[in-house]
Amino acid sequence: MAIYWVNSDSDNALTLMAAVERALETGDTGTPPAPGAGSPAAPADPTDTYLHDNLAIARAIWSVDPHRIVQSNRPGLAAAINAFQRLVRRATWWYSLPQWLHISEFHGAVVRVLDALTEKERRLDMRLRDIEQMRLQAHLFALQQQIAVLRAERIALEQRITALEAQSVVQRTAESAGEHRVDSDRGAT
Repeated sequence: MAIYWVNSDSDNALTLMAAVERALETGDTGTPPAPGAGSPAAPADPTDTYLHDNLAIARAIWSVDPHRIVQSNRPGLAAAINAFQRLVRRATWWYSLPQWLHISEFHGAVVRVLDALTEKERRLDMRLRDIEQMRLQAHLFALQQQIAVLRAERIALEQRITALEAQSVVQRTAESAGEHRVDSDRGAT
């Protein structure tokens, strides 16, 4: 079993099936999508470049190609070495294919788990921010209620002070009128 990466610009099912058929006929396994392309999850902290870069690498190269060879660059011998490696790969595919498939399945599962965990971390981070925001709103509402109560108490105290001052003025005028009466009573005698 091999993994074929087929790209198409169309969403038409017949066009996609034709592209898959061409890839199977030619044996072209294609290239995996670019790092991070179509990835369901991004790290919760976008400034964490280490995590972001490594997740992109894991998504890009999780699939193991059993037909891949190490390209030789030796002058004169490169073509022969590469041809020999291809011949050995084709001759032993039946032996190594189950191991390669197992490795590819494991790598794919690890990448999917990493994406799921990253998505869960992102959702938990958003939920935490929402909870903090709700707590701030509840705290703000409680403070507003306390301010309203304090304002009402201040108004009541101002009214009480005004009433006491008015009462004090009345008492002073009554006392000064009483002194005038006492003085006028003394002067008449």
